Amino acid sequence: MPTSVHEANKMYRVIIKHIGKETAQKLVEELNDEIGKPTDNMSLKVSLQMLFNLFHPPQEDCAALHHDD
Repeated sequence: MPTSVHEANKMYRVIIKHIGKETAQKLVEELNDEIGKPTDNMSLKVSLQMLFNLFHPPQEDCAALHHDD
């Protein structure tokens, strides 16, 4: 089952709660590069990409990403 936007936003908030944003960005980037990109597990791949996108949004989308629908 794929990760929902709501779940990805919750993961983002939990990570930010426990570690600084800069460290979190580096952690998520490494997880995505080392695990998400090479895996054949599409659910894991998409989940890590969603989380990566929350930590590395295009500048024009920053305000819209961090709220639940």
